[in-house]
Amino acid sequence: MPDPADDPLPKSITDEAARWIAAAEGEALSAEERAARDAWLAADPRHSRALAEMQDIWAHMAGVPETLSLRASLPTSPGRRTPRSVLRAVVPRPQRWIGPALAASVALVLISLAGDLPIRLQADEMTATGERRIVKLPDGSIIHLDTDSAVAFDFAGNRRVVRLLGGEAAFIVAPDRNRPFTVEANGGSATALGTRFLVHNEDGGASVTVTEHSVRVAYPAPQGPSAVVAEGQSLTYGPGGLGQAVPANAADAMAWTEGVLVFKDAPLGKVVAEIGRYHRGYVRVLGEAQDLRVSGVFRIDDPVAAIGQLQRSLGLRSARLTDRLIFISG
Repeated sequence: MPDPADDPLPKSITDEAARWIAAAEGEALSAEERAARDAWLAADPRHSRALAEMQDIWAHMAGVPETLSLRASLPTSPGRRTPRSVLRAVVPRPQRWIGPALAASVALVLISLAGDLPIRLQADEMTATGERRIVKLPDGSIIHLDTDSAVAFDFAGNRRVVRLLGGEAAFIVAPDRNRPFTVEANGGSATALGTRFLVHNEDGGASVTVTEHSVRVAYPAPQGPSAVVAEGQSLTYGPGGLGQAVPANAADAMAWTEGVLVFKDAPLGKVVAEIGRYHRGYVRVLGEAQDLRVSGVFRIDDPVAAIGQLQRSLGLRSARLTDRLIFISG
């Protein structure tokens, strides 16, 4: 019989455990905070398991020696503290954790590469995390490829088809009445009736935003229902079907091509997730802080600075292992 202790923990529980770890990284917990934590632990045996696993992960990472490359990525302010684990007093000496920590890092890299392999085998152009690229096509069309994105081309005969394999891309289409220009993504398609639009893979489907003229969107492609999306509109499709076209700010949608992201009254969790797409590391907002509303313009060439700007402006706390692992909490 399977051991329940081996069952995966729900994300809501691991997030809450991470929040308590992050809280312990700041000032000492108050009596009220300790009582709230203890009540949470007593409410479900899985809570203690989640906290123990998160403590163990943090202790493992805290044992990695501060090499020159690691030190270079640390903040240089005089007040910088070395990340500490709440289990620091009871874990073995750091040297014993070096092997497992490095092995875990290698495993994460291998898992990432394995996940990318099918895309790498198909892609004609792709970008790494934090990279943006302009791709000029043989017909004169231009693609702005966003971070961690990939495309493949099929320009045979009377076809001009671009498959968006992952991520996001903005298209400036060269007119050619004899060869329609179509972008295929996650089972749907967007065929240009004008010149400029964006496609973003998301949640098993995609969103299409038109910045000039119009686009015909079909889902599932090619014979499924279709709709014309006009300039200044956006439409999302996916497992739930073809959505309705809604107003969209074209300038905001295209802002990433100029190196910034623009948000207006957006939840902090979503803002950090979008900024995090440009970050070579892991960042997550924990607990109720995810729902805080944010408006602002943030540069994407330094996502860590943008995240720090958000944290300070909202008066939030963070727990960090260098700039590679960041937890933000209220």
